[in-house]
Amino acid sequence: MKANDIKERILETTKRLLIEQGQVTIKDITSASYTNIASVNYHFGSKEALLERITKEAIDVLKNDVVSILLKEGENRNKHQLLEEIIDYIYTYCLENIGIISYLFLSTDYQISSSNLLIDTFFSDNEFTRFIYQEVGLTSKLLNQTQIKARYMVLFSSFAMPLFISISKNQTKEKDTLLSDLEFRKFFIEEILRIVN
Repeated sequence: MKANDIKERILETTKRLLIEQGQVTIKDITSASYTNIASVNYHFGSKEALLERITKEAIDVLKNDVVSILLKEGENRNKHQLLEEIIDYIYTYCLENIGIISYLFLSTDYQISSSNLLIDTFFSDNEFTRFIYQEVGLTSKLLNQTQIKARYMVLFSSFAMPLFISISKNQTKEKDTLLSDLEFRKFFIEEILRIVN
């Protein structure tokens, strides 16, 4: 088997295990991918580097999809519809990848790096946040950059709470009843939009 095939199998297996379990051991990875520790270390350097790559890719997909929703052309969506679509997408994506999201927030062996990844992606001065601030300013007709950042933080912190509850329930293997309840999700998104407006 080619080295690239082994590398891809390790990557995909680890991603699947992480989504399902929220945390994985090197033994879980090697058993499920029919490889050994040497293969993981050869291709990724360490288990931690492998997991960091998976979480970074998950965040990148989320970020790129949010930008794609914002850039959709030819649709007559008002501010309310646009924010509703973005929040609903984020909830769906996070539920589909709840193990990765749980690992990102709760793993002690990756806590500092994952916190930095989240801060760097969603709150530091970068191309993505500048784009988001620009969109928030346009849709809310705000010009003051500090007010735009405050509105973004209110929006982010408001929709993050049900995610934290879902992550907590995932850790205890309880079924999430908030975000998977489409009626609750609809009402919750409406309340977020009411606060932001």
